[in-house]
Amino acid sequence: MESRPLRRSVNCELARAFRIAALLALGSQGLAQEPLPRPDGEEADMRQPVQVYVLLGQSNMLGFGKVSGLEAACRDKGLYPYLVEEDGSWTVRRDVRYVRVMCSGSGPSTTYNNDWLTVSGNFGPELGIGHHVGHVTEAPVLLLKSCIGNRSLGYDLLPPNAKGYEGPRDPSKRPRSGPWYAGVQYDGDVAAAKAVLKDLSSHYPGARSYEVAGFFWWQGDKDFRNAEHAAAYEENLLLLIESLRKDFEAPEARFVCATLGQTRKGATGPLGQILDAQLAIDGDAGKYPAHRGLVASVYTNPLITGGSSSGHYGGSAETYMNVGVGMGEAMARLILAAGGAPVRIPGVEAEELQGSLRRIHTALSEGRLAEADRLLAGFTEGGADRGTEETEVAGQLRAFLEERVTRTLEDLQALQDAEDYCALRDELAEARETHEGVAAFDAAAEFWSNLLRSESVAAELAAGDALGAILDRKERLDLASYHGRLAGFIEQNGDTLSARRARAELASVEALAQDFVDEMAELAAVGDHYTRYERIKEAKRGLAGIPAFDEANRLWVDQAKHPAVRDSIADGKAYAAIFEDVAEADEQLEKDLARSERTKSPSKRKKAEEKARASHEKKLAGLEARLEKISDRSPGTYYGEAALRSRQSYAESKGKALVDRR
Repeated sequence: MESRPLRRSVNCELARAFRIAALLALGSQGLAQEPLPRPDGEEADMRQPVQVYVLLGQSNMLGFGKVSGLEAACRDKGLYPYLVEEDGSWTVRRDVRYVRVMCSGSGPSTTYNNDWLTVSGNFGPELGIGHHVGHVTEAPVLLLKSCIGNRSLGYDLLPPNAKGYEGPRDPSKRPRSGPWYAGVQYDGDVAAAKAVLKDLSSHYPGARSYEVAGFFWWQGDKDFRNAEHAAAYEENLLLLIESLRKDFEAPEARFVCATLGQTRKGATGPLGQILDAQLAIDGDAGKYPAHRGLVASVYTNPLITGGSSSGHYGGSAETYMNVGVGMGEAMARLILAAGGAPVRIPGVEAEELQGSLRRIHTALSEGRLAEADRLLAGFTEGGADRGTEETEVAGQLRAFLEERVTRTLEDLQALQDAEDYCALRDELAEARETHEGVAAFDAAAEFWSNLLRSESVAAELAAGDALGAILDRKERLDLASYHGRLAGFIEQNGDTLSARRARAELASVEALAQDFVDEMAELAAVGDHYTRYERIKEAKRGLAGIPAFDEANRLWVDQAKHPAVRDSIADGKAYAAIFEDVAEADEQLEKDLARSERTKSPSKRKKAEEKARASHEKKLAGLEARLEKISDRSPGTYYGEAALRSRQSYAESKGKALVDRR
């Protein structure tokens, strides 16, 4: 293939030199060989949006690291020096805020932490995470932890886009109150985190706005105890990433996952399945090219000091710190690789730089790589006049630049290897804006430009653009129309890469239709035929034409003729009408009470309130009589039982309230 000469010339020779320089700055296990410096106590630039990182999982993310053990590790072993001031007190990061909330399922959330990042009581990975992410980020950082122990991804934390999720389809109604359901803890954790962000200024003083920049995930202990949950872990983890980005409106948010520390590579059984799933999502070493630069996995087995997730690693402070450092370093690498917002360069303190080194640092931190390369070349030419310290800093800046360029070249090469030429064209054009003028990039860009002009690639580009036009209209088309356009595209484009992608998208549409069919089967199983046929009528315009829906609809038409189904539909219609009238009566009562509040005379106000409530209760009595007809006419049916439960609760309220008890 045409990629081979490029891989030899760029990825083997130039990239090899770049990697050697980068490793000198990055080290083999993290961002820097030297420990982080102590935080300087300065606040972040509050003109920038707060960068929010949401921490999720179960009990080990919650944190059982003991402060006594941390004191010993810092004092006796000299570990984590950035946590301790010279006088022995704990350092405080005033550019990183730590907020922890917790709820159980759909229950109310409680705030346990809301302060600057420091050591205070038992801790989880947030200390290591916060110091490393804060070190490379100029903007203010908020670590927002929302989790509770003893929860599985396969059930309690099941995301809304996963098969088996039992929560409300409407995000605004999550979490649903009442009995536990599949996904209730996901809904509760997300709602608790969103409540913090809604009241941002109370949790990050001086904050004006925020961006959800990433997620941290450490979980899996409960899932390995259930064979089905372990087998589905990879699929559910992928869906979790997708759901979190959607729910927090952060499509490019980065995701870092830590493995269970007791599990070694090569393990089998449920623990091995979960480890393999967690490693598979890594953007560099995993199975999903789209995760490159956005998702990282941290293999924690070498980082723990003993014990297992089930026993919270014996409360080992070093385990919780090491895992946090690993997760923080992984996120920091994703931040640095992405560019965009100004970042800190490991080992270099911008405030101490002057002259050309300061200009080089500014260009690098703002992603202007060609300018930085040019300035570095000029700085090197005057090397005879440079001091040792300046030369070392220039070397660190050069290493950072070359690592960024190497990363870009590898990303573009991966797109070529995947034959994703549309993405290669678009990413190459974007990279030119910051990289053009750097020799290594320019050589590779010329090769790719020629490749994209070749006849065979041009045909694939045309097909890719045609598919892109269909995908862009997804939100404006109903599912059936979207399905039809995808099917037509596949028929016209044979076995091209674009056709294969269209097939995958088509399969996702058909899966949505099948999900609807399955939901209708669940409603039929409980006997709620009224809701079922109302939803079928609504769905016809959007789903008619998709095979799974059409096949099921033929069966539904026949079932609707059955006398028991017809009776259920009639009962459901009557039941729904009653509670529409209840809603109107409740609304009228609120208006009448509000009007009575404006009456100045206390006695007249009391009389008006009594009259409003009496009128309301009279209406409810009439509606309860209509419920009685349904419960007497259809005992044992779905709506007969719902009417009976509503009447029972009405009696318990002594005629004060009528509630839908479906």
